[in-house]
Amino acid sequence: MSESLLGQSFSITVIGMSVVFVFLLILVGLMFAMSRLVRALEKYFPQAVAQTAHAGADNTLVAIAIAAAKRFQTK
Repeated sequence: MSESLLGQSFSITVIGMSVVFVFLLILVGLMFAMSRLVRALEKYFPQAVAQTAHAGADNTLVAIAIAAAKRFQTK
């Protein structure tokens, strides 16, 4: 009886790993297909790129966020 349980557990393990492997292959394939679709649609529907007026303003916001985080850590 022990051999049949061991054989069954091995076959269930192989089947489970095969199912997961096939699912991951399908997932990778779908992601690859979606990336190609998005690249193809980007030619017809381009995304607008936001232009920042002042690069210094972004640095100021970063400095404020860092200062706030440091003050929060000291409390």
